Amino acid sequence: MLAGVTSRRSRRLTVGLIAVLLLNLLVFGVAQKVVTIGFSLPLTGGAAKEGTESRVGAELAAQYINEAGGFDVGGETVTIRVIFEDDLCTPQGAIEAANRLAVAGATYVGGSFCSSAALAQMPTFAALGIPHIPFAYADELTTTAREDAGADLAVRLGVQARNEMVPLAKYAVLENGHTNFFVMAQNTDFGRSMVKHFQNTAEELGASLVAEPEYFAYAAADYRTLLTRAKASGADAIVAIGLAQEMIGILLQKDELDVTQTIYGSDLVSDAAVVDAVGDGVLGVYFPWYDDDGTANRTFDRTEVGAGVTEMVQAGQELMGIDAGRNHGLGWGTVMLIKQAMERAGTTDPEAAMAQVLSGDTFELSYGDYHFLQCGQAVLGAGVATFNDDGLLLVADRDYAFVDPVLLTEDQLCE
Repeated sequence: MLAGVTSRRSRRLTVGLIAVLLLNLLVFGVAQKVVTIGFSLPLTGGAAKEGTESRVGAELAAQYINEAGGFDVGGETVTIRVIFEDDLCTPQGAIEAANRLAVAGATYVGGSFCSSAALAQMPTFAALGIPHIPFAYADELTTTAREDAGADLAVRLGVQARNEMVPLAKYAVLENGHTNFFVMAQNTDFGRSMVKHFQNTAEELGASLVAEPEYFAYAAADYRTLLTRAKASGADAIVAIGLAQEMIGILLQKDELDVTQTIYGSDLVSDAAVVDAVGDGVLGVYFPWYDDDGTANRTFDRTEVGAGVTEMVQAGQELMGIDAGRNHGLGWGTVMLIKQAMERAGTTDPEAAMAQVLSGDTFELSYGDYHFLQCGQAVLGAGVATFNDDGLLLVADRDYAFVDPVLLTEDQLCE
């Protein structure tokens, strides 16, 4: 009797051990490597809207990839982990955020949205050998700052200040016939870079500023003094460059003061938050654009939408019930750029992956299909848009600055 019990127990133990071994073999067969992508973003303060939407875009991309079971890199299944730090949109906050991301194990980093923050943290990521994918517009991120930091693994995901302001100034002068401008902008690397290129292009076309540019503090709330000066300046039009909350204040106070000059603003004018807050105040305002899901009215023939754009829009609706737009595209695009680069490199090694990004090959990203120059700049043009009674209207396509009269070339994107 005892021998029979012992025999049955032995058989159960043997079956159990075999099951464990089989399970281990199965787990081994689908072993996954987790790649951690960190994001330095303004999650509080005046740029929190932009930073938070970028975060949601990154979370959307990670969820989309991981729920599909990850992706293959050199025969190994890879999944994505995203982590976030608030850089406060300040240089000191950005440096602290960079250090926290490194300690947390980020092997790639996206951000910041703010130029001063991205510039401050670039040397840290370069010293640590962590690929850095900033979103900000300051020229230096793909020129002097990148060179000085030795940030060979850094690329800018989207447009720079020159990309946006050259077509906007060209349209203002050549299409709208404006020849003198009052300029007001956020007193940061972002604002100053944008003003520089608008002014240079306007002057190249024979236009001018009525006075030296006026700068306001980051996250300012009252623009009445500057707008009053603009109204009395005799300028044909006003150039006003700010983030979403700043553009809301400028456009609301413009109407309050009955300022009638045409406004040329930043691409943030098209944000839903701005449109909702300002209402008809966005009508007739001109601004740059570089994100196109194919739904906006347009005055040109091109309507095709990149595969990466469609993928993001569909994922946003299906997984989160959101209409993913430009700011979401920063987070989404960072994850997808890294994914595609690792797939092509056949390894998760950051240096090998970034060599693919800088190879000149095209990537399918959240703003279309495009490639990167050796200086790290995305070859992505910006068009010009406005609002009319029917909604958003794209009035110039993304190649506008590159066609006759040519005011921008690929080579200039690295200057």
